Amino acid sequence: MAQIVRLTTKPQRSGQEEAAQAAEQLSLLSEELLKHLPGEARIAISRATYALQKAARPDTTEGLWPGGFTMLSRMQTATIWDAIRELPSDDRPNQVRHAFDLVLLNLRQDTGEVLLTRDQLAERIGCAPKHVSTIMGTLEKMGVIRRERRRIEGLQGRGMAVYFINPHVAWNGSLDVRKAQAAETRPPMQLELLQGGAS
Repeated sequence: MAQIVRLTTKPQRSGQEEAAQAAEQLSLLSEELLKHLPGEARIAISRATYALQKAARPDTTEGLWPGGFTMLSRMQTATIWDAIRELPSDDRPNQVRHAFDLVLLNLRQDTGEVLLTRDQLAERIGCAPKHVSTIMGTLEKMGVIRRERRRIEGLQGRGMAVYFINPHVAWNGSLDVRKAQAAETRPPMQLELLQGGAS
């Protein structure tokens, strides 16, 4: 049986190779160096690396799977949906579910970082930015995501909140990296703890 092959032009191949080389160069930056960079610079490097990886692998952004795909644990996802539905109305279950869906659709490959800022989440969910922290906090208490603080040079305070998906719930990228991350991460906690507003 004949196999259908996607044709790639020479300029496309050249662009993919250049993107792969640039992504590889960025990946060589040491953790020690990154630790001393301003938070905004680290986020910019993270997003640039992700964009270059996508450009280097067009099969993840075109064809049958536009924009790539995210691997999900069906059992964990169903449990999370059920727990969100049972949240009291004061906890904004519809907005928590919307935030969870946005998290799944916007993961950086091979790190699980959520590639949306607080303002972007607020705009897409349709709420005030101040409510995003509460909404994401609910997902964090469930063990669906974890939060890191990245200091931004010149600004006071704890730094910008950056979110990561629990690799036991979903992943976008290398399965080998996902396994390594999952080995260091606890699965989501028993979600019954959140029911009835207890948290």
